[in-house]
Parts: sequence; C-alpha cells; structure tokens
Amino acid sequence: MTIEMIDGIPPYFNEDPLRALYLIATKRKPEVNDKQKLSAELVKFLDKTLEVDVEKRASAADLLQHAFLKKAGDLKSLKQNILSAREAAALEAGEAAGE
Repeated sequence: MTIEMIDGIPPYFNEDPLRALYLIATKRKPEVNDKQKLSAELVKFLDKTLEVDVEKRASAADLLQHAFLKKAGDLKSLKQNILSAREAAALEAGEAAGE
C-alpha cells in the first residue's frame, strides 16, 4: 500500500493479476519509482516491510515503533491532506485536458 501511495498505482498494476503474482514471487520486492526522492526513514521502513526472509522481516509491533511512523502527524490533519491532494489532482487533470 505504501508503494501505491508513493507511485499512485500498485506494483505491477498494468500486468494481468496472475502475472503480477508471478512477478512478485520471482522478482521479490517491487521497486519504487524515484526512490532517491524518498526520505531515509521511508526507505528503511519499506526495506523492513518488504523483507522476503520471514526471520528478518519486522513485526507489526516493530514497525509501529519505526522512525518513519514516529514522524506521522495528527490524524486530524489527514482530512486536509486528502482534500489538498484531490484539489491538486483535479488541477493537474484540467491542465492535461488543456483547460
């Protein structure tokens, strides 16, 4: 879900669902577009959540204590962020349509 939020679409979105499952199984963790634009905390968080080896993968309890999640804002700000993102997307769509 984090990759979908970053890239705007889920990994292997343009693939047939069975092919997507195959790619996940064979390629392992999906790559993020423009990874260099992400914060160090987010990259480390993704690495921990996408670890293939179950023994090395972080637990939910560990992830809740991760530095990336510790930086999260108050949930009350989420509504405004969503509204702002929708507004920006609508403006972008209008510009793309030549309006």
